[in-house]
Amino acid sequence: MINWKALLAEFIGTFALVFIGSGTVWFAKTASGYAAGPLLPALGHGFAVIFAAYSIGKVSGAHLNPAVTTAIAITGNMDWAKAATYIVAQVVAGLAAALALNSILSPVTQNGVASAAANYFGAFSYNPAATNSIGALFTEAILTFFLAFVAVMGAAYGKAGDFAGLAIGLTLAMVILGGGGISEASVNPARSIGPAIVAGKLDNIWIYIIGPILGAAAAAATARYGLDPNAPPRTPPVRNTGRR
Repeated sequence: MINWKALLAEFIGTFALVFIGSGTVWFAKTASGYAAGPLLPALGHGFAVIFAAYSIGKVSGAHLNPAVTTAIAITGNMDWAKAATYIVAQVVAGLAAALALNSILSPVTQNGVASAAANYFGAFSYNPAATNSIGALFTEAILTFFLAFVAVMGAAYGKAGDFAGLAIGLTLAMVILGGGGISEASVNPARSIGPAIVAGKLDNIWIYIIGPILGAAAAAATARYGLDPNAPPRTPPVRNTGRR
């Protein structure tokens, strides 16, 4: 049975993340007063996750990200059918947020294209001066590993308690600060797909789908099979000394 409340919660949270995230990237790239490099986008994305975690976290878990949902499913904390509905809601929310923001902001003309989204919403193209497409793919995978790992260990396994939302939000800010100059640090297919569609730039979208999914799968496998905190502790075998 479909949990419509959870899907609505995921839609709201993902909409906020993509709207605020794309908006901060737009201001960082176009307005001199906001030219703060990756700092403004990092804080905007991180705060959006914290907002969602403490408003809808009890309803849906506040995944906001198909890669995180995939990681949660791999760990066995969510069935795949439910995960699929989450992913659809997230991608639709990302597209809706990009459309809404693009309609609000004044269009910016670049390369003959008048669109606020084109080149300025971020998270769907990499920096060719820093790396190539394969480097961007691995960057997205590595950065998503960190984000999905804290989501699984901190939230799904409950090791961060009430601070899980804060931990995930700050981790997202961390990976944007560290990788934003390389791949734009999407670490979230829903964050990339919507803006890329609105911008009409789908050439590199495969990087921002495959990379995060690979990183999330690696994080989930590491957490479940290497560090499972819910596994019973092993006790050393009793040695037979031959005494009675």
